[in-house]
Amino acid sequence: MIFRKKLIIADNQRVLVLKDQQFETVLTAGKHLFWDFRKALSFITFDINTCFVTDENLIRLYHKHDTLAEHILHWKLAGSEVGMLYLNGMLQGIVASGEHLYVWKDAGEFRLDIIDISQAVAVENSLLQLMKRAGANTSGSLIRSKNTVAVKPVADIHIDKQHIGLLYLDGKLEKTLSPGQYGFWQLNRQVEVKIYDQRSLLLDISGQEILSKDRVSLRINLSASIRVVDAVLAASRVDKVEDYIYKTLQLALREAVGTQTLDDLLNDKLYVNETVRTLVADLLQAVGVTLDSVGMKDIILPGEMKAILNQVVEAQKAAEANVIKRREETAATRSLHNTAKVMENNPTLLRLKELEALEKVAEKIDSLTVHNGLEGLMKGVVKIPCI
Repeated sequence: MIFRKKLIIADNQRVLVLKDQQFETVLTAGKHLFWDFRKALSFITFDINTCFVTDENLIRLYHKHDTLAEHILHWKLAGSEVGMLYLNGMLQGIVASGEHLYVWKDAGEFRLDIIDISQAVAVENSLLQLMKRAGANTSGSLIRSKNTVAVKPVADIHIDKQHIGLLYLDGKLEKTLSPGQYGFWQLNRQVEVKIYDQRSLLLDISGQEILSKDRVSLRINLSASIRVVDAVLAASRVDKVEDYIYKTLQLALREAVGTQTLDDLLNDKLYVNETVRTLVADLLQAVGVTLDSVGMKDIILPGEMKAILNQVVEAQKAAEANVIKRREETAATRSLHNTAKVMENNPTLLRLKELEALEKVAEKIDSLTVHNGLEGLMKGVVKIPCI
């Protein structure tokens, strides 16, 4: 029977020696020989390349035996603190608030920078960029125990140019944010940022089915240009600014169209624009929004109503054309009457008109046979009296 045990421990290993299931010592890299006549020894091997000590039994033993303190580093964070864990100068991750952190000393050179996030809510931009490069700002990379909920440590906020942000901490407005990159610790608080575009925005109110005063079903498209001028007021008065603006314009459009007949709307297309502006301008101003412009793009009629209106327009145009034709005929008759009176008192002018008519007839004749010579023609056809 063999009572001697030989252990070869690699550089990345540490072995816990138990005798009768009680802690004896910790073995480091190398060759080790043991005599075990009663078979009372047992060994537990740990890989220090994992860096973290997570075995609950080993942690319990650490607090009972000073020998383990030579191999394990331990930090305790307060509920208002987080830790930035570095290994050999490289950021490994973020330690959650209130955690116990245990690491193997010989795994490398460890450093834990502790930050009191009850005082420092904002994260410096250089540290935020370091977190991003290391992939540390994710819920999956948060260093925590199983009793701590995995959350993203830092709220990473980007505000584009010509936008404004409102920072809320635990539901309370903290401050306004200008364009730029921001980070805020959110491990022990709720962080919310509402972002508003301060440029003029074009909002379309499309496909609105509305009955006119004379009960004609119309489909109307409206376009409005709006601008948020007071983001704090807008956030305090309404939840979703664009939804509020859309519904306000929609109701105003229905009210404007519903009080007018179809003929009134077609005759005065600016009425809807002016009425909608009057109805909504003050309402939007009260929530920090300015209405720059509003306009009705088009009115779409039902198929049967469109056919009827086309017939009406066609009849109106035909009547107008008939009136114009009669007016022209009357003017032409009056002109002929005046010409006849002039010719009646002037035989020479009458003869000249006859020659003019003869010239027009001659233009349409290819050949002309003249009998009795030119003199006979002139005497027989055209007789100009001597004056």
